[in-house]
Order: sequence, then C-alpha cells, then structure tokens
Amino acid sequence: MKTTSLHFQIIEAIKNQLPAKASISTLLIDVLDIGKEAAYRRLRGEVPFTLDEAAILATHLNISLDTIIRSNRQESKHFLLNSTRFIDPQETDYKPLELFVDILHKSRNDSHTETGSSTNIFPQTLYLGFKGLTKFYNLKWLYQTQGIRNVRSLDDIGITPRMYDIQQRYLEEAFQIKYTYYIWDHLIFHYLTTQIKYFARIRYISEKDVLMLKEELFRFVDKLESIAIKGQFDSGQKVQFYLSPINFECTYSYLSTENLKLSLINVFTLDAATSLDTSIFCKLKSWIESQKRLSTLISESGEIERINFFNEQRDLISTL
Repeated sequence: MKTTSLHFQIIEAIKNQLPAKASISTLLIDVLDIGKEAAYRRLRGEVPFTLDEAAILATHLNISLDTIIRSNRQESKHFLLNSTRFIDPQETDYKPLELFVDILHKSRNDSHTETGSSTNIFPQTLYLGFKGLTKFYNLKWLYQTQGIRNVRSLDDIGITPRMYDIQQRYLEEAFQIKYTYYIWDHLIFHYLTTQIKYFARIRYISEKDVLMLKEELFRFVDKLESIAIKGQFDSGQKVQFYLSPINFECTYSYLSTENLKLSLINVFTLDAATSLDTSIFCKLKSWIESQKRLSTLISESGEIERINFFNEQRDLISTL
C-alpha cells in the first residue's frame, strides 16, 4: 500500500535499492552509525529521519531525494532549522555535522558538485583557517542564541577537539567541490568590522582581542585576494568572487551534487534553515544566479575593481 508519509517513502525507497535478502536495519545501523534499537525505532516510524540522515542514506544508496519525495512534494516544501550548540556541544550536535562532512566526502568523485551563495557574512569555508575569526563568529552566535554568560575575551571561547576535527575535515571536503562562487554584499567587511567594534565597546572582547583580530583580518584579506587572482582554491578547484552593489538582508546558499539538492538560509550567524525540496532549490538557485547579472566578477578578471575593493578593506580594517 502506498503511504503518504515522507518518512515511510524514504524507507520504501531504501528497500527498493537493497538486494532481496539484505537487512534494512543493518544498513541503518552501519550507514547512520546508530544502535539496533534506534534503527528499529526509525523503521517503526517512532523516530523520523533527520534531514542529514535522509541525505546521507540517499548518497550512500545513489538515489535522488527528489525521486523519494516527488509524490509528497506539497508536504516537503518546508525549511528545517538546524540548531547546533557550537559551544559545549553534545553528541546530538556533532552527529549532523559529521554526517554532512560524510556526504561531501562521498561526493568527491561527482564531477558536477557546485555551491553558490549570495551573502552578507563570510562563509566558514573562507575563515575557519583563522583561529581568531572563528572564535569571534562563535562569540556572536553565543550572543545571539544563549547570552554571553561569563565570556569577557575570545580566550573564553573554547572549541572542543572533536569540533575542531570536524571543521578541518569539512574544509578538506569543501575545497574539493568542483565549482564554488560567492556573491558578496559590497559592505561585507563593513558589517564585520562594525560588529567587532560593537563587542569591544560593550566589553565582551578585550583590546588585545581587537588587535589580534585586526592582524588576522589583514592576513584574511591577503588570502582572499590571492584566491581571487588565481580563481581557485589551493586544492585547484574553481572559485569565483562577485561584488554586489546592493545590500543583502540575508544569506542564501545552495549545494548541488548528483544525489542532493540542498537549499540553505543563514540564521544566527552559524546556523541554517535547510530544505531538500527540489522546487525550492530551483527557485533559490535561480535567485542567487540572477544576482550575478547585477554584480562584478573580481576573481581572475575585473583587476581594477579587485584591487580597489581589497585596498578599501585594508583601509577599513585599519580603523580597528
């Protein structure tokens, strides 16, 4: 009997991909790294698959999530807010991040992987290699979601070894995506420096923190300019930077692989509302791509605009 439940449609699609005598519970245990009882709870429908679990199952079995949810399209047109505790994370916070890294890893051989973003905040792919900036964005997330608590310096922002490992593995996989492009709000550095000044003014970061961030931002600008000149990451994969003359009220992104069409709307600095619905993906991607026509390409070409932009950002950073 055909079910209208998205959860059971996923189970049905998985069954159709397995050999006749294969155990679906064993597959769930192995692929999702969950216990036997947790697998049975999902099979009984007591616990629905998370967005990350559905994506990793689809990637592992080489099936399209669009195919799975096509007959349930009206139910699927929703965004799911993935809220992760980046400070003092629990197992439930690590798991979705590790699943996402695994999805990227399994897509390495996909020659059509692509990610695009129209953004007013720098993506983690660009700043995770900078310790101070990473801590500052964690501080901002903490301020927005949980209150600052006893934080009075970036030294008080701790990143667990496991979270650091996830971040490094994410960077390794993200740099293997075949094509990446970012459309930046032309005030993107202005927003960041203004935020740093604000947190210093309300004494949630110290003068020493500001000087450290200032030094790091100079190195950050140098790194971005180097990438823009080459038009590729150090991994050799293509990346393009665009400058938008208009301001973005929000950051929109997408990730496309052979078996995954993921839409993301940035919230609370580090979190994202996500959707696997293909019609949403097409609309969001189309909107992001439309911004290219209004923007200036400053990677490889646009030399004058590129030089002027990065020099202006250095002047701005000097005001810290």
